[in-house]
Amino acid sequence: MPHGATANLRWAVAAVHDGYVLQKSAASTPLGGQLLSQCMAEAVEARGTQIRPRYEFTRKEGHGGKLEVVPLDPPHTTASYRAWCVEAIAADIKDTICRVSDNVFDPQENASIPTVMYELPDGQEIAVGTDRFAIPEVLFNPPLLEGYPRAAARLKEAGVFDGLQGIQHLANDCISKCDVDIRKDLYAGVVLTGGTAGFAALRDRLEKEVADLAPQMAKVKVVCPANAVERRYSVWIGGSILASLGTFQQMWMSKAEYREYGAGLIHKKAP
Repeated sequence: MPHGATANLRWAVAAVHDGYVLQKSAASTPLGGQLLSQCMAEAVEARGTQIRPRYEFTRKEGHGGKLEVVPLDPPHTTASYRAWCVEAIAADIKDTICRVSDNVFDPQENASIPTVMYELPDGQEIAVGTDRFAIPEVLFNPPLLEGYPRAAARLKEAGVFDGLQGIQHLANDCISKCDVDIRKDLYAGVVLTGGTAGFAALRDRLEKEVADLAPQMAKVKVVCPANAVERRYSVWIGGSILASLGTFQQMWMSKAEYREYGAGLIHKKAP
């Protein structure tokens, strides 16, 4: 079965057959949860709202019992720490209100879509409209990143913007790299895991998009754990199960082996 995992930094796919990862099929894209969180932070700030980390203020009761925000200036904090805190808040906004459109989503054609309210830690309320759908749509249509210039600029500076593929193409290409005899089974057993897999309607949309790319006779089935915690941490749960097996010691790589053969040895010891 092909396995799609959404790490915080990248979206990765790999085919698994008879318990073994088919290394030639593995691929990844920077269209991961962190990038989408950066898009959300940029979208909020572009509308004139400053996302303030929790350590930058306190709230106390003012006149009439109304809570007032009192700015703080804590020492020994860095710009990178502030950026991390802002990104964490943006990630919560994204995880709370974003969902995947049932069909291809065009932000311009849906400019008047109803908004959803979200309260920031400092009490500010923001209304999020098209970005609720446009940000997850980046997974399927990477050119939409042009609507988030700072996020797009980071990828361009890294030299990975051009040629970006949507996750549906990534999954289909992953299966296409495998032997013809097992492709039918792979199409019928796509497993979706990771934090970004929590987007509402992502499973159905991915199944539809991959089915459109797959050979006509292929039956595409995408599944993901129903439990949100299990879905988010499936990779870690799998690693825990692997480490508990009695055969796991045979997969260990010693420091001496690492120095002699390099990191690639792990693919021979634990294929």
